[in-house]
Amino acid sequence: MTSVQTDTSAVELVLTRMLDASPEDVFDAWLGRQIGEWIGPRGVSAKPMMLEPNVGGRYRIEMTTPDGRTPIVGGFYREIVRPKRLVFTWAWEHESQEMLITVTFRRLGKQTEMTLRQENFENAERRDSHQHGWTGSFDKLAEYLARRA
Repeated sequence: MTSVQTDTSAVELVLTRMLDASPEDVFDAWLGRQIGEWIGPRGVSAKPMMLEPNVGGRYRIEMTTPDGRTPIVGGFYREIVRPKRLVFTWAWEHESQEMLITVTFRRLGKQTEMTLRQENFENAERRDSHQHGWTGSFDKLAEYLARRA
């Protein structure tokens, strides 16, 4: 189950998801080519074009939508603390808005509580669009992790 908290004055998004995997496995799913297997909502496929998983390194991911569009998202890794915290920028190349994403990972028994905080949205509509995308992505991430178990 995903819980959502939103603060429209700050226009940020916070999502928390429990996953049946270790913090190490969940963390690692964010930094390797396997991110292409789960990032993006249902119907969207992703292809990592560049992954430099070190502080200051870049990433670029091409998404293919059901209608054939291919938007590209990218940014820079700002903090990598395995398996606890990942901080990176997030910007769609067809937009001018750069956002900041912080993902934290906390072991709770045999599960991992993963919390994503995305900040600096232009407006609530963009936040809500990303909420849909991340919720679908996390469903696919749970399935990816279950296949690896």
